[in-house]
Amino acid sequence: MYALRLGNTLKERSQRLNGEVQYNYNFEKAGLFLVTGLNYQKEQPNGFGITLIDSFQRIRITQYGAVLQLEKSLPWKMRFIGSTRFDHHSNFGSFFAPRFALVKAISDGNFRITWGRAYAMPSIQNQYAGINRFLFGNGAGIMYIPNGTKFSDPSSVKTTTPLKPEQVSTWELGYKGTIAKKLYVDINYYNGLSKNFISPTITVPGRVISANGFMVTHNPAFAGVVANDTLKNASFLTYFNYGDVRAYGFDVGLSYSFNKFISFGIKYSWFGSDITKDNIENDANKDGYISLEEKSLNAPKNRGVAILSFQNLCKQKMFINIDARFVQQYDFYSGSQIGTAAGKGSRGKIERPGLPPLLKNFNHGPLGGFTTIDFSVGYKISIMTSVNIGITNLFDIRQNEFVGSPIIGRLIMAELKVFVPNSYKHL
Repeated sequence: MYALRLGNTLKERSQRLNGEVQYNYNFEKAGLFLVTGLNYQKEQPNGFGITLIDSFQRIRITQYGAVLQLEKSLPWKMRFIGSTRFDHHSNFGSFFAPRFALVKAISDGNFRITWGRAYAMPSIQNQYAGINRFLFGNGAGIMYIPNGTKFSDPSSVKTTTPLKPEQVSTWELGYKGTIAKKLYVDINYYNGLSKNFISPTITVPGRVISANGFMVTHNPAFAGVVANDTLKNASFLTYFNYGDVRAYGFDVGLSYSFNKFISFGIKYSWFGSDITKDNIENDANKDGYISLEEKSLNAPKNRGVAILSFQNLCKQKMFINIDARFVQQYDFYSGSQIGTAAGKGSRGKIERPGLPPLLKNFNHGPLGGFTTIDFSVGYKISIMTSVNIGITNLFDIRQNEFVGSPIIGRLIMAELKVFVPNSYKHL
């Protein structure tokens, strides 16, 4: 990979070293199954002082960890599965990510309850950015002189609150199995708490001195002016943690076989979250107001699929599948992209009382809000040859599901399969 700057060609020299070892053993007499492993990773990014703050000091990040999982058979047709993961990050310290599950066999199915916790480390960009001497990473804190303070007074120097890893804790309850003759069910409920999202870039009023212990030796952009030993009009961008969001929902899948020719299945999911409330913890841009953008689900609450299948037709040579898919209408925000019902057909904007609106790209309207039909048929011509035809979105319904992406229409696909037995492959 190459990058051009002022006529110079720079060769990408970032490196990453990964290593992992794993061991498992089944203690049959004890009814215990063991899995354990170790891993190591060393990252050596090189931004040449262009995208990272590494003009005079190399960035080195190491991570190592260990995982242990135990699965134990218990009385009353129960199983306990426990795992824990230990990780140490050279910038953020040590973390434990446990996960526990209890599984109970009931008739022809299994009931399970699960709890787990996981972490996601800030990216290298979030930690060490140094773009245009204006956007800086905040992995270990940024030392700066705030506007309105004495420029020569060491006590004026402040440090931003460093980033923390994102954290997710989730409970799950579920059952999978047959509940009646020919009726199979798969149902799952989840409830999770997410903390410490990484914010979009936020303006901080002041002049940068160092970022993550890396000195900013050249004057940063927007360094401001010093008048009567007082700093004025300086600013820079960086990232902060925000968010305390609980997400919950359930998924249900049912399938029923009427006979060897006809079967029917349905899948439904519902999603909810308390992000829709005016929680100041979810103020991503720190402007003191929770906008519609900051409390949007960015996902449909309801979606579902129904599948009707015909098989073993025409002397077991033909099958037909008819699928119906429903996605509820919803508003969506992502960076400069926007798709909402209220602002459809105009320049996208986010209103903020007492503050200038946040301008976005053109608003083409909300996402979802459609039901599509898919159709497929297949026929086995001979023991070696079959032909399949599939039509996605049979009635060419407007299918706008992702903002900034093409609107999907009807798609027709035909496929001829020829099976070559092993006895013919060597001829």
